Amino acid sequence: MPTKRERPARRVSQQDIAREANVSRVTVSLVLAGKDQTSEETRKRVLEAAKRLRYRPNLLVQGMQTGRTGSIGVIMPASMYFHPTVVKGVHDELYEENFVPIQLWTVARTQTKEAELEQIHRLVDRRVDGMIIFPVDASVPDIHFQEIWQREIPLVTLDRETTTHADHVGTDEELGGRLAAEHLLSLGHKRVLHLKFKSTTGNLQRRWLSFSKTIEKARGKAELIAEEVEDMAVPLRAMLSRANRPTAVFAATDPLALKVYAIAAEVGLRVPQDVSVVGYADFPFAADLTPSLTTIHQDPYQMGRQAARILLDRILDRSQSAAPHHYHFAPELIVRGSTGPAPKD
Repeated sequence: MPTKRERPARRVSQQDIAREANVSRVTVSLVLAGKDQTSEETRKRVLEAAKRLRYRPNLLVQGMQTGRTGSIGVIMPASMYFHPTVVKGVHDELYEENFVPIQLWTVARTQTKEAELEQIHRLVDRRVDGMIIFPVDASVPDIHFQEIWQREIPLVTLDRETTTHADHVGTDEELGGRLAAEHLLSLGHKRVLHLKFKSTTGNLQRRWLSFSKTIEKARGKAELIAEEVEDMAVPLRAMLSRANRPTAVFAATDPLALKVYAIAAEVGLRVPQDVSVVGYADFPFAADLTPSLTTIHQDPYQMGRQAARILLDRILDRSQSAAPHHYHFAPELIVRGSTGPAPKD
């Protein structure tokens, strides 16, 4: 015969702890909030009673009392490596301060501003204490985030910098683009191709502009060829097959660089003897390619931790300035086997 369903255990209250520890409920409340002025013996007795009764605090009630929920909204693309690693950094920093992330994933390059606003509304409705967002569009005005500003919710944008007054954590993209260009120029490459996504804004655009300006300064020594890609196989195959083909390719991301390897092999070119390849981000697979990929290293984990630190400082009134914080990590050129001297004409 089926057994009778057991009643759920009654929630232990602070009054229960007070009876168990033989103290007042006010004393229990102060001890559990860490604000007690009682003796060490009394504090120990209260905490032992709470543990014995398996007391768990009701954070919903605490949130109504303090105005804080202890939760942080995170809106980030569900990409292969970079953004999930950012989220891990956010999680680890929040965990150390007893805050919890509420994660909403997006799809990079296909997310709309309207869909982003819907996600922001979901987080606002759940009374998050702050938000960390990879924005859909770098050019949005402050009014785009009005639901956040009107409720005085701290916001940190990550990786893609906007023109709003939000705090921001990202990479020094100007340095990254320059490092890639200077490396290829130092190897004597005169026909350099840059592969980038169509309608690039924000960080990828700044990366590209820095790369192109560095090449232009070497006018007479190098020619820059830019190709915007969606399905890049056909144009890249044609470009690498022509007589005056590029001798080096700077890909906007490591996954794009991986595709360059495949197409170069299709047309009979060797990396780096016939064409050098530079990526960007330093995904884990970069070192395992044959040859290993020269790339610009970013640190998404520390970016996530820094974004969470800035946000918590705002929430906990530890910030030294009301002005927006803009923190840019310096990227690093990692030279591996995919780049070499330009082939002789």
